[in-house]
Amino acid sequence: MKLALAVLLCWQVACTLGSSDLHIDNNLVLDLQCPVHLFKDGDACVQQCPLHKRPKRGECVSCNEPCPKTCQGLPDLSMLHVGNIDSFQNCTYIEGDINVLHATFSGHKLGPMHPDRLEVFSTVKEINGNLLIYGAFHDDFKNLSYFRNLEAIHGFNIIRKNFEALYIGVSSLSSLQLRNLKRIGSGRVVIEHNHELCYVNNIEWSKLQQSNDQKQFAMIRNNRKASECLKLGEVCSDQCNSNGCWGSGPDQCLNW
Repeated sequence: MKLALAVLLCWQVACTLGSSDLHIDNNLVLDLQCPVHLFKDGDACVQQCPLHKRPKRGECVSCNEPCPKTCQGLPDLSMLHVGNIDSFQNCTYIEGDINVLHATFSGHKLGPMHPDRLEVFSTVKEINGNLLIYGAFHDDFKNLSYFRNLEAIHGFNIIRKNFEALYIGVSSLSSLQLRNLKRIGSGRVVIEHNHELCYVNNIEWSKLQQSNDQKQFAMIRNNRKASECLKLGEVCSDQCNSNGCWGSGPDQCLNW
């Protein structure tokens, strides 16, 4: 009886999946060979792997870190707000831009948002477009450690030319803490009018801007004066080299 059920199960799955590559032994289905357009996940064939797994050689395997996930960025100059922040949950790659503007925290028609909600970006490793912070003030918005695993800003934008891949202006930031950022592929870096922001004047931005585009440069101006940062102790660790740092402590050094 058990063997008959196993054979019936084998036949039913094979009909459903379009594959007869099921091997049975008395009363167990031992091996499931899925069609090439599906992935094996345990004893099932699925069209896509669950969130905590990734495809590898036709099977769904567990991720040792957040599984790769591409998410669509914001439309040109559209604002990040409480209504769309959750769409970036578990993203590792942003296809487009991220724009944090004045009303992001102070209040959208759907309501205000606390900066801690930006923690959703802690899994992001690459932004294909640009990262824009402008007019963003909040008592708890002091750094960009939410993007601590961000490795690259590619600065690709087919609509706007001669733009900033990284723009940070008129904000309440006191340090950036982008400790894993190693590449800005295209576009300028402009950091200006952030009156509490330290560390940015000493960063060797040319080491990050790895493009031959002559229009790519860094404009760092009208942030907190270096003398004031020194008085506050907001300076790089003595373990940092001449490349500078993103914030206090040796883990913020650009030692590469």
